[in-house]
Amino acid sequence: MEINATLFARAGSVKFGIAPLTSMYFLGENDRRPNPDFRFELHDSDGLQVHNDSGEWLWRPLRNPTSVSITSFLDKNPRGFGLMQRDRTFDHYQDLELAYQSRPSYWIEPTEPFGEGRVELVELPTADETNDNIVASFVPAEALAPGAPLTVGYKIVSTLDMSRLSPNARTVNTFQTTARALGSRETPPPGSRRFIIDFAGGDLEYYAPDTGLVEVVASISYGSVLRAFAMANPHVKGIRAFVDVQTPNGHPADIRVFLRAGGRALTETWTFPWSNKL
Repeated sequence: MEINATLFARAGSVKFGIAPLTSMYFLGENDRRPNPDFRFELHDSDGLQVHNDSGEWLWRPLRNPTSVSITSFLDKNPRGFGLMQRDRTFDHYQDLELAYQSRPSYWIEPTEPFGEGRVELVELPTADETNDNIVASFVPAEALAPGAPLTVGYKIVSTLDMSRLSPNARTVNTFQTTARALGSRETPPPGSRRFIIDFAGGDLEYYAPDTGLVEVVASISYGSVLRAFAMANPHVKGIRAFVDVQTPNGHPADIRVFLRAGGRALTETWTFPWSNKL
């Protein structure tokens, strides 16, 4: 579906979003919580994907936060963004009636430049799966003056197969756990956490037999990356990245991870906000 419209502001200094999408995320692999339900995952979408103006592909797993969370991806003229349902495995949901594994993904492709602004993700806390608690849209950097026009044009693509997006390898799983070797008795550093990201597709099958050729490029906006390493994951025909991070005093931080070999990015960039107070 293609949308072309001209908007006029009634008042000044009003925040608004272009091409808004809504979805639901209650429970998933990267957001564990006590759950009396027999179903392991409950979501219509499991991540926000962004193709920014520089050509970088970003993947942000969704969460059901304990309080309202807003994440912004600053950009000028993004090439696209969408709320995606990547996990298509019935066993992960076990819902014969609602069939979450068959929920479509929705992708926004601008046909007119959006200009300066940000792709904004709003995550609201929800106590069940009946509420759409996820909102994504493009928010212009400057509010319109009263009576000023804004012409927008974009396509909305709805599909079950988004394989044409992110031509490099993609994130297929996100987990988090204690920052220590599995089964060991070592004491994790205070304020630390381990993130485990499975990447698959692209050229990763070629590199998986020798992950020594692959560099895990990890960064954090506040705090430090304690260690980062990779292992082959034959179950997804790709590579699993392990990243241990540490933030002092519960300070929130944004983490970014991608795989690289020979100076070339092999994967999209996985990004996630975290605080050890959560």
